Parts: sequence; C-alpha cells; structure tokens
Amino acid sequence: MFRTKRTGLVRRLWRSRAPVEGDGDADTRTHGSGGCCMGKSTKVAGKTSAGTDAELKALTHSTLKQIKDKQLEGLLQAVESKGGARSPCLLLPSKVDTKLGQQSYSLPLLLYKVFRWPDLMDLSELKRLSCCESYGEMNPELVSYGEINPELVCCNPHHMSRLCELESPPPPYSRYPMDFLKPAGELCFILLMNVKVFGVCIFSA
Repeated sequence: MFRTKRTGLVRRLWRSRAPVEGDGDADTRTHGSGGCCMGKSTKVAGKTSAGTDAELKALTHSTLKQIKDKQLEGLLQAVESKGGARSPCLLLPSKVDTKLGQQSYSLPLLLYKVFRWPDLMDLSELKRLSCCESYGEMNPELVSYGEINPELVCCNPHHMSRLCELESPPPPYSRYPMDFLKPAGELCFILLMNVKVFGVCIFSA
C-alpha cells in the first residue's frame, strides 16, 4: 500500500508536468510563468526526442520516489492547481545534483523545469515569491541550532516567479513641453529679448 500510494502520486505528477511542444502525453494547457510574465507560454520551440523524453521521465520518477508522500501531495496540489491553491514549501536538499544525458541539474532546477518552465536554464532567472516560507525565521524546519540551514531549499515551482526579459527597449517619451528641451543658450536668448522689449519677463512655455 505504501509503494502503491507513492507510485500513484508520482504518476499523477508526471501527467501534470509543464507541456513541451511535441509531447503528446503532457497536459496541453498553457502554464502561466508567474510573476510579471503571466501570459508567457512555457512551450518550447522544437520537439523533444523520444530518447530524451524517456530519460527525463526515468530521472523524474526516480527523484520523486525519494520524496516523502506528504511532500509529494503538497507538490501535486501546487502543480495541479497551477499555483491557484495555497501550497506548502517543498524542502529538499539544495546540493543534490541530477544528471540528464551530459547535462547536470540541481534538484530545484530539475523540478522547476519539469513542472513549470521547460526552457529554464539557470536559477538566476527566478525570484522567490513572498508566499514562500523558506526563511529561517518563518519556517522552523530550516533552522538548525538557531541558524538557517543551508542544506535545505524550497523546490515548490509555484513559489517562484520568472524574471522578464525585455524584447526591445521602451519607447522614448517626454514629460515636458518642447521648449524645455531646447539648448540652454537658446532659452537664455529668448528670456533676454523678452526683458529688453517688455521690461519684464513674460516668457511662457
């Protein structure tokens, strides 16, 4: 019964992974990327090979089966609701590396890629959300003898937000009338002429 429950949770999680273009088994609905990029699709251009997909599936199953049932349930809640429901932190070792082909991934990066952003390449692209309780003063599980435990990190993909990359610079704009953008010398000449002719400065923009 113990193994059956865990296996069932793992299978449900795999079916709820983030969709990749050309992956017929994945849920085809768009997963929002969170934060300031809510409308960005997580589908990746190009199709994944059958071999790569099989390796990723085996690696993900192997990784998830090492996680406690209660943690799997929390992760499943976050993934199936796509962050719509409040979910607990998924505290896992931060220094455990997984290997997919020739590429190595940290445990958080692997879970973020599988369940949120398939095209994610580095954790520096993400920012932790305020709903995450992965701070020592907020979550006692992260505290070891009064200090924050560096060995644990929250791997809940819906406790993270992806930073936006500007595709083009913002358009130029002006806050002031065009006269204020004239060279300083030209403005001084206009003011002096007004004073000379009228005796007072009546310059207006």
